[in-house]
Amino acid sequence: MNHIDIELINQNMFDNQDLIKQFVSMYLIQTPVDLDKLRQALVEGDLQKIGDTAHHIKPTMDYIGAFHLKEKFEELETNSKNEASLDSLRATFGVIDIEMKELLFELEQYEKTI
Repeated sequence: MNHIDIELINQNMFDNQDLIKQFVSMYLIQTPVDLDKLRQALVEGDLQKIGDTAHHIKPTMDYIGAFHLKEKFEELETNSKNEASLDSLRATFGVIDIEMKELLFELEQYEKTI
């Protein structure tokens, strides 16, 4: 499954190769950090931090065309605010985590071509 939309990335970065390279590089550095924060919040069972971190990550999916993942982060955010069980939140994150690894791999492959 393709998680990223290369045409949308190019469009969002005005087809500027330098800007695209910088964006992709920053995305590949920052996103794993954000995911680690979310993972840690789930370990700690901190519903507020889970919701806040999911909310922080969610809009970054728009820039790369990963709208299906944005929906999953939104689900995680909403469910944490509605005080869903940690087991269900962890299950949702388990799916997100797998897909984010695939997304980051796709982005790494794309980075090699720009």
